[in-house]
Amino acid sequence: MHKVLIIGAGGIGRRHIKGYLSSKRASLSIVEPNYEKCQKVKNEFSIEKSYAHFSEVNLENYDFALICAPANYHIAPMKICAENELPFMVEKPLSINLDGVNEVIELVEKNKLFARVGYTRRSSDIQKAVRSQILDGKIGDLKLVYINSSQEFPKYRPDFQNTYYAKPEMGGGAILDASTHMIDQLIWIVGKPKEVSCMYDRMVLEGTKTEDTCLINIRFENGSMANISVNQFQKPNVNSYEFIGTKGNLLLDHSILKFSDDDSGLPKETTDFMKGLDPMEIHQNNFSLQANSMLDGLEGKVCEAATLQEARLNLQVALAAKQSWNEKRIISIAG
Repeated sequence: MHKVLIIGAGGIGRRHIKGYLSSKRASLSIVEPNYEKCQKVKNEFSIEKSYAHFSEVNLENYDFALICAPANYHIAPMKICAENELPFMVEKPLSINLDGVNEVIELVEKNKLFARVGYTRRSSDIQKAVRSQILDGKIGDLKLVYINSSQEFPKYRPDFQNTYYAKPEMGGGAILDASTHMIDQLIWIVGKPKEVSCMYDRMVLEGTKTEDTCLINIRFENGSMANISVNQFQKPNVNSYEFIGTKGNLLLDHSILKFSDDDSGLPKETTDFMKGLDPMEIHQNNFSLQANSMLDGLEGKVCEAATLQEARLNLQVALAAKQSWNEKRIISIAG
């Protein structure tokens, strides 16, 4: 049993708690400064120890840490974990800017630590199948990607105005909070982004200082191009990915994957990865899959979760998207 410390027991922390407990490979302790929240979690789950502050923890007693605080609080605990040679996973995005990011990565590399970033979609059986088919050449050379991930966000998070989401300085908004998932998938599947352009705005949602809509264009070093469209006010819940290659297309609509290689208008292959399954159960199961993947990585086995270096690149793209619209120009990605 690995001794796992979860820093932050809010909404995302609870999903991780469920995921790690379901693995039956970890015993959990939490750091949560909100007393009522802490007590609720302790009453609901099997928690070994609880702490009000990270400074109270003897890190030598733990094998792994999960940092589930808002993005603007990620750098300090990552640095402390790295200095104390404690392997960790930090929630996405890596941070809200690049301040301190390189220092953390250098510490992790120096101490040869296992450290990853929590983009759960990499653990999804659906996304693994898509990536595998593309890398195996099913659609030929990948040239274009169109992504539309849009929904009525207040329906799923009615308290959004009172959370980190409402504040750009805490990593909220359609770019850093939402599109960062798709950027990670593109880095994982397509490769290194080279140039970024974007338009964004708060078009509908009130009570926030963050954008609810973004249109991001990315050009990759291999010449491929991608477009990410996000709005967080429309009524239909849309989650569509289209990968266009020289030999065919893959279209992923929520859980349904279609392969087409002619102009008949009919897919040659159709696979539903969620047939008969509850979408929310599938979502939570991704956290269980991720927990097992992290514990595998901790044990020296294969772990496909995003590295800190990949997450830094992701953050560069998100920041470039904002810079592009603010300066009305295409931004090149350094490095």
